[in-house]
Amino acid sequence: MRGYVSVPEKTLEHWSSQYINNRFHTHVALWWPARGEDIKVRWLPARPGKAVQLELKTTTVTGSMSHEVRVDLGQLEEYRQCRLGYQPFYVFPWPDWDGKLEDDAAAWGPPVTELAFSRSGPGWWFADWMVVMTTGQVAAVLDTELRKHGSTKRKKTESLVQFEVTILPNGKRSTKATWGRGKVEMDPDPVIGWVDFWTELKRCGRAGWPQLIRLPAWMLEPGGSYEREQLASLFKRSMTNASASQQDREVRFVTLEPDRDGNYFAVRTDGDEAVGATADVTGEGAGDHRTVVFLDASEVVP
Repeated sequence: MRGYVSVPEKTLEHWSSQYINNRFHTHVALWWPARGEDIKVRWLPARPGKAVQLELKTTTVTGSMSHEVRVDLGQLEEYRQCRLGYQPFYVFPWPDWDGKLEDDAAAWGPPVTELAFSRSGPGWWFADWMVVMTTGQVAAVLDTELRKHGSTKRKKTESLVQFEVTILPNGKRSTKATWGRGKVEMDPDPVIGWVDFWTELKRCGRAGWPQLIRLPAWMLEPGGSYEREQLASLFKRSMTNASASQQDREVRFVTLEPDRDGNYFAVRTDGDEAVGATADVTGEGAGDHRTVVFLDASEVVP
């Protein structure tokens, strides 16, 4: 069993997309960029909202009741070189099962195909065991290894986190995580649960989170900056004036990018292209499993 993935990455991609579409319905747009591509503002809908990127990873079985998440250092370096707003969130399982998920589900739970849905029950639903980290958090764990690697060349991987699953006397399971090559325990663990992530994103997220904000140019001052707490009122104002804006086909949209303190700067209009690290798309290595998610302002207005 050692070396097998515990959940296929393609399955995680589909389940994640299903969740996003089911939660936000027609108020969300998805795009899967090719390797080496950054978000281009011309991809994004001409309406107020926010865009984030997700990079899906899976866990590998490393032994009885143990798993790990491995990260390609070249890929991580590419992402780290992007400006903050263009960096993806890393999304991966936090397993509490033995070996492959499909085998454990067959022995103890509902059919594995049911795990995409909440009806599979608490603890089995994939949204209960998926977690999210920023590129910056991942890079901090692997900082020493990134420095040694020193490039965006791919195919060199390192362990981000190892999981050890223990069956407790009451039959429940406990998962201990140790981080990086040095197997350092971090308290608290630097992750947020999948469902909580989307709830916080609707509330404008956290300072230091990578996200791009889209608002009509008429609302913003040239070169202005905005605190994260101001975004909710800006979105609400954009929705109040949405009907008038939609009638004006010439309305321009501006993309605001964050700094690490949670301030947003109006720096990019629809006519500009995003600037960020661009990889050599012809080489071999770890595949990108990124999804661009755009949430309409109606989903982030409290």
